[in-house]
Amino acid sequence: MTIFADTSALVSLYSKTDPNHKKAIQIIKSHKETSLMISKYIFAEVVTILSQRDGKKQSIIAGGLLKKAYAWIGTEDIENLAWEIFKKQTSKNVSFVDCTTFALYQKGVFDKAFTFDSDFKTNGIPTL
Repeated sequence: MTIFADTSALVSLYSKTDPNHKKAIQIIKSHKETSLMISKYIFAEVVTILSQRDGKKQSIIAGGLLKKAYAWIGTEDIENLAWEIFKKQTSKNVSFVDCTTFALYQKGVFDKAFTFDSDFKTNGIPTL
């Protein structure tokens, strides 16, 4: 099984003050043997949010770990599909970044998402 890690889950994982921190650690520990992946968009969101919430040092540590531990995926084709998905969203709270992840799922790149965002289930993406 291949799992795509979303911003919400990764911020929770690397931010000790996040309400889902312990839950994120438990999920990661229970999926040690699973292939995990992210996109350049997720990376950008995670390091930015961590920098704002927990400081630049924590952001750099997490970014370094993400660069080493996760497979990276994304193409122009995915970005074009994400734009089409984004235009069809009825909620103003669904980000373009989330739509890039939905596009990756539609293309069969991963099986489940590691996320705490409810819009994944709303868009038919299986989650952990």
